[in-house]
Amino acid sequence: MKYVQKFTPSEDHVTHLFGRTGLELTGEDQYKQQHLAKIVTQASNDRTAYYISTHNGTLFDPQGPYGKRRRVLETKMKKVSKNTFDFYMTYLKTNNTIYLTKAQRGFLND
Repeated sequence: MKYVQKFTPSEDHVTHLFGRTGLELTGEDQYKQQHLAKIVTQASNDRTAYYISTHNGTLFDPQGPYGKRRRVLETKMKKVSKNTFDFYMTYLKTNNTIYLTKAQRGFLND
């Protein structure tokens, strides 16, 4: 047992969750609503990772044909660039589909 060290999980990261309107989920809303995007920041080395919910290899569109079925769909969170994340968040806030198109193009290039 001399090679086994005690593992203590460190909580050195901060996670921000965003809902279908592009606003940050806080308090009890984190557990009641599904998040579509998140930002994970590590405090130890100041790295930031951006994640977006995807379905069938494309970005999930909450106003699209599968928007009402989002609780039963199999979605995955994929890591994307900051530029793609910003376009997706702008789409969630404004519902302008040009930003979803730009985010989808950035997602394909990531």
